[in-house]
Amino acid sequence: MSLEDIKANLRRFPKLIGGLGILTTAGIIFYESPQIRKYFAQYVDKKQQEPDKRRTEYIYIKYHIYRESMRKLQQKQEDEKKWISVIINPIGKWWKAAKHSVAWRLLNIAQNGSQAERLKAVQQLICMDHLKDWDFRHLAQICDARTSVSLARCGADMRWFMPVPRRGCIKNPKMLLSELHDMLAHLRPSPCVDHFFSKYFPDQNHLDDPIEFFTQEQNITLSVQDSDLLKEIISFLHHITKDPKIAAKITHGGGLMHLMEMRKIFADDNETLSTLCKVLANLSLVPDAVEHFFASGWVGALAEWQQCPDLRLQVISAKAMANLDHDDPNQFTYPPNVYPLHPRVRTRRKPKADIVFIHGLLGGVFITWRQRDRKPTELGLYGKNAFYTSETDDVFLVGEQKRNGNRQQYKQQQSKQLIPAQTQAAATEAGKTNATKPTESKAESLLKTSKKVEEKRLNISDAATKEFVETLYNEAELDSDWEVVHPDVPLEANENCCGKFSVSGNEWNNQDTSEEYTNCWPMEWLPDDYPDSRIIGIDYTSAVTEWSAHFTKYCPCEKGQGHIDVRASTLLERIATSDVGNGRPIVWIGHSMGGLLTKLILLKSVDSVEPQVQQLAKNTKGIVFLGTPHRGSSIAKWKQHMQMILSPSIEVKEMEENSPKLLEMHRRFMGCLHTCLRHVNVVSVAEGSPTMLTTFKFPLRIVTAESSRIDFGDFFLLKDDHLSLSKPIYRQSFLYQRLLHVIREAVKQDEDGPTTTDGSLSASNAELCAMNIFAMVLKGAKGLAEILPRVAMRFTT
Repeated sequence: MSLEDIKANLRRFPKLIGGLGILTTAGIIFYESPQIRKYFAQYVDKKQQEPDKRRTEYIYIKYHIYRESMRKLQQKQEDEKKWISVIINPIGKWWKAAKHSVAWRLLNIAQNGSQAERLKAVQQLICMDHLKDWDFRHLAQICDARTSVSLARCGADMRWFMPVPRRGCIKNPKMLLSELHDMLAHLRPSPCVDHFFSKYFPDQNHLDDPIEFFTQEQNITLSVQDSDLLKEIISFLHHITKDPKIAAKITHGGGLMHLMEMRKIFADDNETLSTLCKVLANLSLVPDAVEHFFASGWVGALAEWQQCPDLRLQVISAKAMANLDHDDPNQFTYPPNVYPLHPRVRTRRKPKADIVFIHGLLGGVFITWRQRDRKPTELGLYGKNAFYTSETDDVFLVGEQKRNGNRQQYKQQQSKQLIPAQTQAAATEAGKTNATKPTESKAESLLKTSKKVEEKRLNISDAATKEFVETLYNEAELDSDWEVVHPDVPLEANENCCGKFSVSGNEWNNQDTSEEYTNCWPMEWLPDDYPDSRIIGIDYTSAVTEWSAHFTKYCPCEKGQGHIDVRASTLLERIATSDVGNGRPIVWIGHSMGGLLTKLILLKSVDSVEPQVQQLAKNTKGIVFLGTPHRGSSIAKWKQHMQMILSPSIEVKEMEENSPKLLEMHRRFMGCLHTCLRHVNVVSVAEGSPTMLTTFKFPLRIVTAESSRIDFGDFFLLKDDHLSLSKPIYRQSFLYQRLLHVIREAVKQDEDGPTTTDGSLSASNAELCAMNIFAMVLKGAKGLAEILPRVAMRFTT
C-alpha cells in the first residue's frame, strides 16, 4: 500500500485522528510537567509571602475524656438507628420548628394586635427560654420600641434587647466635652445655662485629635478636672431637665447619645450612674421619648439596671421605664421627686392603696427608711443629703457599710476615678489594684437588697427521721401560753390608744442573730405584707446650714426652694400628677420635717379647686407622724447663738420653736382633723432619747415630746432617738407592726365604704369654709388693731 493510499484511508476517520492527537499532546504535557513548571518559574516573581510566625497551637485532650466522648457519640448513633428514634426524631424536629414559628407569631401579635392581645402576647414571650441566642438576636432586630419597653417592664431576658451602639468603644472625653458644650449652648437664652457656663463650663477648644473612639484595650487619659466637669454636667442636666421644654430639646437634639457615652465612662461609678439615671427619668416624661430611647439603646440599658443589685439604680430605672410604658393599662406617671418603690414592674391589677413616705431634714429614700443599725446612729451638721449617694459619712453610713466597719475602704472606693485611666501611670496601678480585688471593691459601692438567709437542707436518707427533724425545726420556740413584748415597746402612751405591745409566743420569730438587713424596708418588707399596694417614696434635697446647701449652686432660682410653703406646693403638684389617691385610700408616713410637709400638702389639697388635687385629702385614711415638730424644734435656736458659725438654712429657720407660721399651720390642720379629716387614723410617735451629734460630740433632743404630741389619735413615746424613729429593727418591732395596723385599717375602711354621707361631707366642707372665713376676719381685725394706735399717734402729733 502506497503512502497516498494510507493518507486517503486516514481522511475517512478525522475525529479518530483528532482524538488521538489530543490524547498524545496531553500525555506529553503531563509527562514533561516538571520541566514546564521549571521553565515558567524563570518568569515568575520568586518572592514568597512570609509564613505565619505564630506557633501552631494544639488542644490536648486527655485520653479518658476522648474515650468518653467517643462512647457517647457511638451511643447516639446506635440510638438513632432504633425504630422508636426513626419515628420520634422527625416529630421533634417539627416541634422545634413549630415553637420557633410561635415566637415570631407572638411577636407579630405583640406589635399589631389590640391592647389585650398585646398584653397576653408579651406575657407569653417572656416565658420562652428554649430559643437560641441567634433567635433572640433576630427577634430583637424585628422588635419595635413599644414592644421592647413592654418586655423590659415584664422582666424579660436581656437577650431580647439589642446591645448598646458602639459597644466596647468609648468616645474621646475631650470630644465629648466639646459636643456637650455645643448641646447646652443651643438651649440659650436660659439664665440657668448662662450661669453654669460662666461659673463651671468655659468654652471648649476645638479638638485636633483624630481619634474619636477608644477601645477597651486602650488606656484613656482623663484628668481629674475633666472627670469632675463631666459629673458637674450630669448634675446640671438633672436640674434643667425638670423643665419639660428643655427636656424635649435635649431629647430631640440627640442628647441621649451623649448620655450613653457618659454611661460608658462612669460604668463602675454607681453614684454618678444614679444621677445620670435621674436625668433619664426626667427625659422619659417627654411625650414622644420612647422612639428616641429605643434608637439610642437606652431601653436595654435601663432593663439591665432594673436587674442590677444596687437599689438606687433599680428604683430610678423602674421610674423611667414606667414613664415610657404607655401600653400598660395600669400606667402611672412619676415626675421629679416621686419614686415608685413598689411595684416596679407591670401588674395585672390596680393597687388597692397608696402608701406615701416623706423623709425629713438631711434624709433620703435610702437613708431615712433603712433598717436600724446595730451600732448607735450619729448625726452630722454638714453631711450630704443623699438619695443617690451612699457617701454620707458626716450624716451616717449606709447600714451595710457601717455594720462591716469598712469606713476607710468605703471612702477610697468612692473617691477613686471610675474610668480606665487618668494618666498612663495611674492606669497601670489601677489595673493592678482591680486585678487583686475586683469583687470586693465593686460590692462596696452598692446599696444591696436584703440578705435573706437560706434554710439549710437536711441530708437525711430516712424519710421518717427527716420529717421528725423538720417538725422540730419548724416548731415555735415558745408556745401560745407565752407573750413576747416588742423590743421597742413604748415608754409612754396616751389614753384610749390602740395597738399590740406584744406577740404570742408561737408567732414570735427571734431575729437577734439574723443576718438579714435591708437598706429600704418600705421597698422590701411592705410588699410581703401588702402586695396589692403602691408604695411611693418622696425625695427632696435639704440642708441644715447654708454652707452645705449644694443644691443651690447650679442656678440662683433654686435658692427659694427651701421654704416649706414653696416645697409643699411643688410636691403637691407632682404627687397629684402621679395619680395618688384616685379611688384608693392613702396612708402618709412623714418623718420629722416630712410630717410638716404632709400637713401642708393636705391643707393645700383641701383648699384646691382641682378634683385631682382634692382627692388627696378626700381619700386620706391614715397619717403616721414620726418625730414631727408640730410646734417647732429647739435645734432652730442655733441661729440666735451660733448664726455666724453655722449659718442655719431656710429649713432650720422656719422650724424655730413656737414659730407663728408653724402654730398657724397646726391650728388649721387641727381644724381639718375635726371636720373634713375626722375619719383619718392619726398616729404620732415621739423620741425618748437624745441624738448624738458627731461634730460636737454631745447629745441633743431634736424634737421634744411636747412638740411631737398632737391632740388627736394615738400618741406613743419610744425609747429611740430622732433618727431611729424611722428605722424599725425587726419586722416584729412595735413601730413596723403599728404601721401595718394603720394600713390594715385604711384598706378595711375603704372596702367597707365611705363612713360619711354626701350631706355630712358637704357639712364638713361648710364648717371648714366658715373656719377659714373666721380666721381671715380675725387676722384682719388683728392687723387693724395694730394699725389704729399708729394712726391715732399721727393725728395727735
